[in-house]
Amino acid sequence: MRRDWLVSNSETGEILTRATSVWVMMNKLTRRLSKIPEEVRGEIEPFFMNSDPVLAEDSQKLVKLDDSTAEHVCKGLTPKWSDLDVNQHVNNVKYIGWILESAPLPILESHELSAMTLEYRRECGRDSVLQSLTTVSDSNTENAVNVGEFNCQHLLRLEDGAEIVRGRTRWRPKHAESSANMDQITAERA
Repeated sequence: MRRDWLVSNSETGEILTRATSVWVMMNKLTRRLSKIPEEVRGEIEPFFMNSDPVLAEDSQKLVKLDDSTAEHVCKGLTPKWSDLDVNQHVNNVKYIGWILESAPLPILESHELSAMTLEYRRECGRDSVLQSLTTVSDSNTENAVNVGEFNCQHLLRLEDGAEIVRGRTRWRPKHAESSANMDQITAERA
């Protein structure tokens, strides 16, 4: 299933953000992907529209980071009771927070998140201990979008190395004066 979101300013109609996600059904007992039962499909079908996604599919492959390719690592991340959903799995919003834990502070201070792609690979429960890995690439050298933007590759993994989430974020300068901080970010990576 695909879910789309458009968030707009109610006064001006300006679109503030858009998102597309793809969902799959999993058999709770076997933990394998399964088809949506006809009974469930019949219940949810009236709420779905046959339309193009609000965002084009991101065809770039998400890179797997490891200890040798990650520039920033945050260890010892553990879920709290309030991070769990009804199935006792970590809520997907918590993953975003953990990804940002290993993003470099100069980027967080001088840039704003402008795009994110996530690929969930495994469930994470309340007794899990995770690591967040990030590496930064200057978008001027790789798939240039705008001067001053940065792309980050991310990986959340269990301490045993099992992947939880792969991701990519794009960051744009908050203000024109933040371009002076780009030298600091580049210098920290050297």
